Amino acid sequence: MNDIKKNFWMGTGIGGIIIIIVDLMIPFLGPLLGGFVAGLIAKGGIMNGGKAGFTAGILATIVIALVILAGMVSPPIAEYLPPVSTGYILFVTLTLYLALLAGIGGFIAGAVRKSGPR
Repeated sequence: MNDIKKNFWMGTGIGGIIIIIVDLMIPFLGPLLGGFVAGLIAKGGIMNGGKAGFTAGILATIVIALVILAGMVSPPIAEYLPPVSTGYILFVTLTLYLALLAGIGGFIAGAVRKSGPR
């Protein structure tokens, strides 16, 4: 596995973790910061940073969706909601803002990395 792919996936994983943790405290700063970190770690140009940030946002969205789905399966909630309800699908759709904001953060990181010293 070459160095760029390894850095890309490492940046994506670390960025996704940052998005999940920071987004709980500061909603719109979490995806931007996580995407920025993913773009910095991923190396490469602007597009590679943007792809890393966007992928980190998708990863964070999937993790959050799985946590919510697991919570819906628990006995106190399962009696009132079907396993996959319209509200759940709407929530997952709205949470994709994580991916969009993380992609913007990744683009910014790629531009900073490209203009900075090499």
